[in-house]
Amino acid sequence: MPSFIRNALALSAFAAAATAQSLDQLAQEDSFGTNPKVTAVCADVVIVEARGNNAPYHDSRIFPFVTATCDKLKAVGKTCDYIDVVFGTMENGDFCTQIQTGVKNGMFEITEFNKKCPCSHIILNGFSQGAWITGDILAGPGGCSQITTGLDSATAPGSAIAAALVFGDVMHEANEPYNVRINQVLSEGAALQKDGRSADSLARLNARYSDKLRSYCQEGDPVCANGNNIDMHLNYFDRYNDDASTWAVGKIMEAAPLCAAPTPSASASVVASSTPVASSSAASSSVKAGSVTVSASASASASVVASSSAAASSSAGGSKPAASSSVKVLPPMPTSPVFPAPFPKPVPYEPTCVPIMKIQYVYV
Repeated sequence: MPSFIRNALALSAFAAAATAQSLDQLAQEDSFGTNPKVTAVCADVVIVEARGNNAPYHDSRIFPFVTATCDKLKAVGKTCDYIDVVFGTMENGDFCTQIQTGVKNGMFEITEFNKKCPCSHIILNGFSQGAWITGDILAGPGGCSQITTGLDSATAPGSAIAAALVFGDVMHEANEPYNVRINQVLSEGAALQKDGRSADSLARLNARYSDKLRSYCQEGDPVCANGNNIDMHLNYFDRYNDDASTWAVGKIMEAAPLCAAPTPSASASVVASSTPVASSSAASSSVKAGSVTVSASASASASVVASSSAAASSSAGGSKPAASSSVKVLPPMPTSPVFPAPFPKPVPYEPTCVPIMKIQYVYV
């Protein structure tokens, strides 16, 4: 069993490690003859997919999650696209280097996409080796040494992440609130783990994304639960694809909008001459239209804050503009229609082996 030493306190300059290639340079064919999709149109939702070890991009094991999730989003009137996280697989080089490359490239791809499409919500999805990469994108360290602390959920692009899912995660932690439970009972792999995350990485992950994260680990899985049944590592998307995609769509529907919906043309002159209080009301209306119970309360809350801020400004003499209120004015949503290209057929794939790693923490 190979042993990979992880130096949890190694000091590497993230700026040097994250000297990213261009997106065109990343879109190179892998050893399976598949090209990664490194960017997307500005759809309502974009799924960032991190494959498992020894698998082609958009392989037939995990890509059905993209298809199922996008189909369900389309059914509620939302557009959907996807991006592949670019990294090598176990057969092509050192495992630690591959994880670091995946984290670096994934953060670069997400950042570049968010710059282009700040109104799009993002879903992260990772399996096995890709699950480790997904977790490190969210919370660091970025592989076997410290290159990043991950994407902060309070600022872009982390603030655009509405949901993240990991399956058969090498770094799975037992008894976390986001671990999937069967019939609401702590069972299967939810209470088990093999190695787990370092304390500082886990603390960042839980503080930032615990309410947006879902982790699937089955009892018997040798990668996440220290089991001895390899089938339990390979059948996640056969067993949980519908559950996972339904949950992800639910997180999208309850997520706050990143941009303000266009206002009807009949009220355009009113909006144009209004203070930011009015545009805050427009933003809250888009939340209300986009979801059900959650958005209704969010809309009411936003309007209360806006009106109270306006009242405070008025009582102060009205000399200061309402732009100084605590209500965040969202940028406008693009009005041009978006047409994601048809997805490719999943690449047939049968795993030939599943590497089992042992993580050792060395503090220096």
